[in-house]
Amino acid sequence: MLKPINLTFERDIRASLTTVWACLTDPKLISQWFFAVDFKPVAGHRFHITGQAMAGWRGWTEVEVLEITPPHRMVWSFDCAEQAPAGRVVFSLNEHASFVRLVLTHDGLVPEQTLRLLEAGWREYTGNLLTLAEAL
Repeated sequence: MLKPINLTFERDIRASLTTVWACLTDPKLISQWFFAVDFKPVAGHRFHITGQAMAGWRGWTEVEVLEITPPHRMVWSFDCAEQAPAGRVVFSLNEHASFVRLVLTHDGLVPEQTLRLLEAGWREYTGNLLTLAEAL
């Protein structure tokens, strides 16, 4: 049975908009907070995330950049589970006086075990991104 993904993570990052955007779009920086991937900031670009398979994750995810509006928004198609349609991940950046607010949303449908992995994963990855951006 598939469960709805309705995940939202907000992080206030004390770094410049340029730095946070670079963390989201530079493959060398992406590998420091997420996974080592062949990422290109171009709509239509496809890449794969690979890792150790476990209950709830087959060990790979197919991703496609659906939309990119530098330096404020990027949308990915995120196909991470067998027998479930691809979900959608949206990264939004809003610049404030002393920080950049990252809002990551993930929606779609996945098995319950996959939903738990996604929630824990995105919590960790957005925390890693915050730490990296603030250190740069």
